[in-house]
Parts: sequence; structure tokens; C-alpha cells
Amino acid sequence: MLAVACHKDDSIGGTVNSTDAMDLTTFEWMSQTDETAVVAQLFEMAGMVDDINGEVTIVGPSKWSVQRYIRRRNKPYRDGVAGATEFKLEDLTPAELAQMGMYVFPGKWDSKALAEQGAQYLTSLDGSQEIYLSLEKASADPGAAWNGEGNPGVGYQYGNFMMSNPMLVYVVFKRGVNWEVDDKTGLPSYYARYTLGLTSAETDQAYRMYLSDVRTKNGIVHIVVMGNTAYAERYHYHTLFFYGTRNDDY
Repeated sequence: MLAVACHKDDSIGGTVNSTDAMDLTTFEWMSQTDETAVVAQLFEMAGMVDDINGEVTIVGPSKWSVQRYIRRRNKPYRDGVAGATEFKLEDLTPAELAQMGMYVFPGKWDSKALAEQGAQYLTSLDGSQEIYLSLEKASADPGAAWNGEGNPGVGYQYGNFMMSNPMLVYVVFKRGVNWEVDDKTGLPSYYARYTLGLTSAETDQAYRMYLSDVRTKNGIVHIVVMGNTAYAERYHYHTLFFYGTRNDDY
């Protein structure tokens, strides 16, 4: 038997990264990642490359959020409305692109920071958006079948197949004047958004992250959960700029 001695500083085809951050700026990472390349393009079109390459946290959309936005913008075109033309991303005006500022928040807020300092109310760099960013213990697989009483189906609890429950980053985007809060805790929550009904423009929007804790040279990136235009999914996934309504997805 051949014995091979391994050392923690061994490397193959590269150098050892002594940190948990990538040697890429936020813009570079987003540009090189399939799920966020078009989002990076929008930040560039908005003239915000320097902003996102500062010490900031991106709580942002994915390519699926952008696709849903395009689909919603094109509903009149799909429906054959007289005079309606096909909308493309290059048709976005400077004023529309400025809305990308709602996804950029000062400071570095990853799960480590949230674990140490607790949940945070944050306001975007441009002052247009407030969020509540929290770290929550997951009780069941996100795809679990629920039993109709608010509990995950038998066998789906993490404790049944893991040593400990994972901690997940969640965000609640404030929509309208007031936060919708949980009656018991007084804090924004995923379920409190049902207070006004999902169709109200005032309803806060809550998401778990599709991808969390991307640590770049300068900041942190979280990407909200993504989805397509399938019937069952349109109730839960983010559309760029929170544009339109669910009926636009048809």
C-alpha cells in the first residue's frame, strides 16, 4: 500500500487561499456566474459598478427574476394589444435602471455577522428600500410536503438525517408604508406577509436565499430564491423591481 503524506499547505495547480473570500470583486464574481451575469450587466448599465465593488452587501435577484420581469413587461405584446412592441433589456431607461440601487446595502452582512450581531434592519445605499435580514434555523427541507397543520411531513425534519439543523439567511423586503409583523414577536416574518394578502402592493416580500454568503474581495452577495413562471411557483418567487402582478405571468 502506498502511503501519501498530505499537508494543509499542499496545492495542485494553484496557490492556497488563506481566507474564505474569493480573489474577485463583487462585479467580477457576478459577471462570471451564470445565475447573476445578467444582473451584473444591469448594474453596469446603471453605472453602479463602483457602488457594488464597495464594502456592501448585495441582496439581489437572479437571472430568473430578470426573465420574469421581461415576461411581465411583455404581457401586452403577448396578448396582441394594438401598438404593443416587444420589450428588451436594452429598452430600460436610466430612471428604471436606477432601481438597481434597491439591492445594495452598506456593510458586510453574511451569516457570521448575523450570528454575532443578530438580525438587522438595513436601508439600501440609495435610501429606496428597507429590508429585514435574519438568520433562521431550518426545521425541514425547503421542498418538504407539509401535513396541513403547519408542520413538515414525516421524515422531512432535518433532525432525522442530519446532526444539526442548517442555518439559513432570510430577507423581508418592506413594501409600502408599514412592516407586516408577527403577532407574537413583533418582527417581520415570512408568514406575516399574509396579513394584507399576497395581491396587495403593500405586502412585504419575504424570501429565503437561493445562494448565501458569497464573500468577494470587497463585500457579500446573497441571491434570493429563484423560480420560473410555472403556475405553482409564481406565488413565491421574486420579479426584478417587484414589477407587475402574478396575473402578468400567464
